[in-house]
Amino acid sequence: MKRIRHWKVAAATALGALPLGTALAIPIRLDTTPYIQPATTLPGNPPNQGVPTVHNWLQDLVQAYNLQNDPDLPVVAASPSLEYTENRKDVQSLSINVTGYTYLTVHWGGKKSSDHSQAWYLGGALENFQLVSPTGRGLSGYRLWNYVPPDVMRIPEGGTTLTLLGLGLLATFIWPRRARHSHP
Repeated sequence: MKRIRHWKVAAATALGALPLGTALAIPIRLDTTPYIQPATTLPGNPPNQGVPTVHNWLQDLVQAYNLQNDPDLPVVAASPSLEYTENRKDVQSLSINVTGYTYLTVHWGGKKSSDHSQAWYLGGALENFQLVSPTGRGLSGYRLWNYVPPDVMRIPEGGTTLTLLGLGLLATFIWPRRARHSHP
């Protein structure tokens, strides 16, 4: 009788630990409201396209996102993992491979046009991403940030950890009982 109670406690723990939809929908566009004006004081475009300036702009966008959302997005690496720069006035749409990258920043031609820079959180789970010019101007370049190789084990988010813990507790109480009943 005592073992059955323990089993019920373990089962309740395992079921209570199941995540309730904490996964992020990706991609997340970071350079738009609510993560920039008027909700924050961040400008919609960085003042120039130098790596330190774009890095600081992207990190500010991530911090603005993190203030309003949970779970938090990771810190942006100090430099891009991949940088493509080629002034292509003829390219207004392009599909790129983003496998394993966490962030993407894009620069479209023209210095003073609105929306000439864009930023996304990719989460490392997307394979391809379609770039489309919002202004009709050509592609100046893009940067992919925070590369995580596919063979590197990722730390599970909180809901997954709790689920695994609950299933482990459940197995701790079920396994000895099954082993005892399977032997004559």
